[in-house]
Amino acid sequence: MSLEGEIANSGRFAFLKPLGECVRPIYDQILLETDSCVVTPTLGSIVPNWLLIVPRSPVLNFAQWSRTTGRSPLQLIRSVLARGSFPTDRLVWFEHGPAQTGSTIGCGVDQAHLHVIYNAPFSAEQVQLIAQEHSQLDWSVGHAESAYSSIRPQESYLVTGSLDTAAFAQDVEQIGSQFFRRMIATLSNRADAWNYRTHPHLSNIRETICSFRNLS
Repeated sequence: MSLEGEIANSGRFAFLKPLGECVRPIYDQILLETDSCVVTPTLGSIVPNWLLIVPRSPVLNFAQWSRTTGRSPLQLIRSVLARGSFPTDRLVWFEHGPAQTGSTIGCGVDQAHLHVIYNAPFSAEQVQLIAQEHSQLDWSVGHAESAYSSIRPQESYLVTGSLDTAAFAQDVEQIGSQFFRRMIATLSNRADAWNYRTHPHLSNIRETICSFRNLS
């Protein structure tokens, strides 16, 4: 079976359900578990040290998760990095936030997931700038902690930032699938390798696992 077929048939984030004796794919290796989320590498890691933070509870996006739990997604990011005592000066995080199931924004996954890149070869400011340059969206820039509380309910969104600042745009269905992956691929001089379905970047996944295997 092809990789794309495996993704479609098994369901992305199947690791949230018990697998019995089944062997997990390398991109679904759990690096850290808490009472509220699971941390794994991500399929299609254009650069190494790229993590996914996935809530245990079924929720469509992190704006909904934040409203339901009363917690900021930035708290999750800080707690994950603190487990490994990793510095945060080259930290980039982002989310494609769908407003409904089956959305192209959410890549049809229908489960909230936050992308976090540690020790990125580009800055969060560069990601914000290229996102603004390559879209015709109305971006708002401000403090990272207030980004999610500023997102209007029931609207799709894109959000990216560092631990200090974040930029977000809403009503973004026209932007298509994997927008931030496309921007990161461009910043990484891999503009043709942004699609996780066709470019899994398994070597970077292995490097991520090595970097974060001491998380506990």
